[in-house]
Amino acid sequence: MSASTPAEHTAQDDLRMMRELAEEGRNRPLLGGREFVLFGCAIALASLLHAAILERLLPLPPMALAVVWFAAMMIAVVLSRFMRPAGARPTTANRVEMEVWRAGGYVIGALALSILTYALIDQTPRGFFLFTLLPPVVFGVYAIAMAASSAAARDTTLRKYAVVSFAFLVTTTLLAGSAAQYLAMAIGAILVSILPGLELIRRERDGG
Repeated sequence: MSASTPAEHTAQDDLRMMRELAEEGRNRPLLGGREFVLFGCAIALASLLHAAILERLLPLPPMALAVVWFAAMMIAVVLSRFMRPAGARPTTANRVEMEVWRAGGYVIGALALSILTYALIDQTPRGFFLFTLLPPVVFGVYAIAMAASSAAARDTTLRKYAVVSFAFLVTTTLLAGSAAQYLAMAIGAILVSILPGLELIRRERDGG
């Protein structure tokens, strides 16, 4: 009996992964619901504070915008390390989901740090105007990650939220530079992060 070639091994591995994705997607839910809720709350809160600072409802200098976003995201990142259910064995779909969201988080984090650095160097309205890039990029990442997670798990639950994320990408772009942009971002965070997170948590507790 001849030994299998590397190409045959690769094809067999691909077929096995596809079978795992199909079987696990039917039987076990995605596990990221708690992180969805956590980051949705952080984004919504930071967005509302951002809008309040822009409208001068809070007597804070523009530099406070950077502090608000940095603090909100760092707290969420730290807390997220303790959010996954203990003892849960991640499925292939869950591993794909985690990698997609991790990559998306790096994109958002890199953009936020770049904006923060620029604002620290150029402490003028022009420097802080770059914050208007954050909402559409966040919703763009959500749209891509939601669609990828839905496809990986063969679960249409998240697909509708990907469409809503895309709609908020357009909306927050059109509202760029206004306090309304961040009010829209807060609403979007509730609709595309907190609500799907609660739905995933419920399904996880119900066993899928």
